[in-house]
Amino acid sequence: MGASVILCGKTEQIGQGVIATLKPEYDVIHFVMTPEAGIVQIPAILKGEQSPPSDSLLGSKDYSKLPVAVLLGGGYGDDDIKAMMEASSGIQPIPWLRPDLTKPAPPLGPEYGKALVARIKELLAKLDKDGEMNKEKIHWY
Repeated sequence: MGASVILCGKTEQIGQGVIATLKPEYDVIHFVMTPEAGIVQIPAILKGEQSPPSDSLLGSKDYSKLPVAVLLGGGYGDDDIKAMMEASSGIQPIPWLRPDLTKPAPPLGPEYGKALVARIKELLAKLDKDGEMNKEKIHWY
């Protein structure tokens, strides 16, 4: 299985498709459904806790490897992301990937997830190549 990532999304239906499309390069170990949950769950995972709180059954739940990135869906706004990043600050610096909603994308549904995953994979490969994976910073995909 590929590198571990955390996925933040509002619906499990879209999350399920995104998780499947990220494989085999990336293993979504945890699916966060709300900013409030992310404020508690993401720091726990970054600290290496093996059974962090969860409100979704999605994700492999394999917490043996620390995640290399936090992937955010379009339902998370500036304040949500700021709060989650502040709660996680100073634990394990990793990139936070946000969708650029000004870029064209298919309507919500299976094709939407596939289009965003292609952009996520491209950006993660670039960050890895450029040595940017261990920096706590927002990157737009």
